[in-house]
Amino acid sequence: MSDYPTDLSTLTGPQLVRLFLDAVDSRPATDAERAEFFDFKARVFATLADRDDNPDAVKAAARARADRDRVLARIEDAMGGEL
Repeated sequence: MSDYPTDLSTLTGPQLVRLFLDAVDSRPATDAERAEFFDFKARVFATLADRDDNPDAVKAAARARADRDRVLARIEDAMGGEL
């Protein structure tokens, strides 16, 4: 179970950045942890993009979602196609 918060809407920009930097420092060890990290990263940048209409944050969120999907596909392949 992830320790990442699910509701980011009430957090300020600096709070989001602190949470993200803490998540980066946690160094996920397993593919499942990496998928959770990339999902969290996507949500953080999507929140920032929505608030600031920031195209760079939109791109970062999209890259994080792609990374999450890549890791999930690797997990699925390792499990024989069942996720």
